[in-house]
Amino acid sequence: MVKPPWKLTGNGYIFIFNFPRQFVEKYGFIPDYLKGKYRGGLGAVMLVDYHTSPVGPYQEALFVPGLFEHEGRRLYSITKIYVSSIESVLDGQDNWGIPKELANFAITPLSSTVERFRMSHEQRTFIDVTLKSQPFQMPANLRWLPVRPGLIQHYQGKDIITRPVGKGRVGLTRLEDACVDPIGFPDFSQLRPLVAVRASNFTLEFPIPKIIGAQRGN
Repeated sequence: MVKPPWKLTGNGYIFIFNFPRQFVEKYGFIPDYLKGKYRGGLGAVMLVDYHTSPVGPYQEALFVPGLFEHEGRRLYSITKIYVSSIESVLDGQDNWGIPKELANFAITPLSSTVERFRMSHEQRTFIDVTLKSQPFQMPANLRWLPVRPGLIQHYQGKDIITRPVGKGRVGLTRLEDACVDPIGFPDFSQLRPLVAVRASNFTLEFPIPKIIGAQRGN
């Protein structure tokens, strides 16, 4: 097991949404300890290709519905996430309580600006999207945000709060074609994002989390 902090680099796509409450409650894979606590706000889908990490390269698809109110705090939570590395699954759970599941990924460049991103699990394709990105990019840094609520996850009877930081270059992107199976991942293709960007050559840091002793929940 590789203990935190972790530093990762890579490329990826970030879609920012204001998800409808009904969508989140029906399709958001909300864990029991957060049910009834959704408070809205901005959420995200991220499709990531990590080039380097403490456990080597791997790919990832994750869903963050928005803010939840839990134990007097308003925090984000990753409610669905797949990665291509068993080491990332195990260490992500043990270090930060992130509910990672193992899946297969294929990322195929179709041109200098178009890329196909696929994710499948147990021989069933859950995500198959084609994205076209603009060549112009600008710097971005999470530290520039005036407020950075953390992530809340629940694992082995404990609440785990993490505040990741990252920086890189981002440019606008759009879905050219998309097929998402809601059995395995929230079907974001049916919603219009507020903004969609491709992040290039980013650095992401997952620090040592704050662990709060045994709490009620599953």
